[in-house]
Amino acid sequence: MNATRDPEANAFLRLVEFKWLMAGVGWWVDLTRLQRDIAYSEECLQRALGSGSRLLREHSVDLLGLRLRSDAAVSA
Repeated sequence: MNATRDPEANAFLRLVEFKWLMAGVGWWVDLTRLQRDIAYSEECLQRALGSGSRLLREHSVDLLGLRLRSDAAVSA
């Protein structure tokens, strides 16, 4: 993953990487919906966590952490 100094750009890059990893195991991901629809993001993360791909599972844990931090920032 290429890191940038912009946290929003970094978060978007992680989403894009997640999307392509999901595509690699046969699951198409709508990035806009993933960012706006909590039920859809939960479903995608659950699929990823249950996949046979170690890298995809690692990315889903990373995205879950991003989402939790984002939710906490909104609540504050």
